[in-house]
Amino acid sequence: MTEQLKLIHAELVRIREALEARPYAAGAPPTKPASSVAKTDEVPMPTEVIPNAGYVQVHFGKNNGKALSDLTERQLGFYASVKTPRLDNSGKPFPPRPQDVALEQAARTLWHQQKGTLVTAPAAATDSVDVPY
Repeated sequence: MTEQLKLIHAELVRIREALEARPYAAGAPPTKPASSVAKTDEVPMPTEVIPNAGYVQVHFGKNNGKALSDLTERQLGFYASVKTPRLDNSGKPFPPRPQDVALEQAARTLWHQQKGTLVTAPAAATDSVDVPY
């Protein structure tokens, strides 16, 4: 019995070595190492600039009730980043909840304000000017 266990062990060692020598598992895309902080170019611009974005509070998770301005750069980057949608049983993504969209837009606004990369649309002219024909 001991000889049989040694053969099984040797075979398992060879399998492990073969698996570790492969760049990645068959069919699985290679993974890039996760960065601890989101990069500015990885955080999309907000579609709506939220005024006083730093005061918006997180409504779920361990940061529930905390203002965005009280979060670390890494935490803010998480809320501002693009997330994989959750899927229902048929494989269709759930529609985003309004409070999740509002938090995401506020986080993106604050992120880009802090980085100095926030792009805003030019303000519309409020005074009308009479132009002669």
